[in-house]
Amino acid sequence: MLSDGYNFKSNQFHLVEGEEEFTNPGCFGKSLAEWIATEIKQIGYDTEVIAEDFGWCVMCDRGDYLLWIGCANVLSEEILENTLDNPPNEDNIVWHVFSSIEIPFFMFKSHIRKWTGKLDIKSPLQKLDQHLEGVLKNNDTISFC
Repeated sequence: MLSDGYNFKSNQFHLVEGEEEFTNPGCFGKSLAEWIATEIKQIGYDTEVIAEDFGWCVMCDRGDYLLWIGCANVLSEEILENTLDNPPNEDNIVWHVFSSIEIPFFMFKSHIRKWTGKLDIKSPLQKLDQHLEGVLKNNDTISFC
């Protein structure tokens, strides 16, 4: 399950040299993910920043499910035409973050608990999304799109 997420601009987040080696071309967001991980950790989540093909993931819970926040830029022609050797203008980057929860196929007990109604995955996702929205709204450098 995914939340719709949030699109915004901010001069606080920058392209990190070498981050594109861990993601697909044109996919950034490491500095954003590191900031979100720090902010969410203060709320009580145990965070870890992980590179993904779409950008960066802030893992928040690895219990009965995987609860995480995706962090990336919105792909544009300017970004696709440039590289870190010739980086896109950071002022034009629209950032996108979203909350997600999933039960990987190998977590059999969690799947059974979900199917029998004994594992709620909607509430943790909604709670994380509310925390994420609060963190973003409390940052004066963020301008929602």
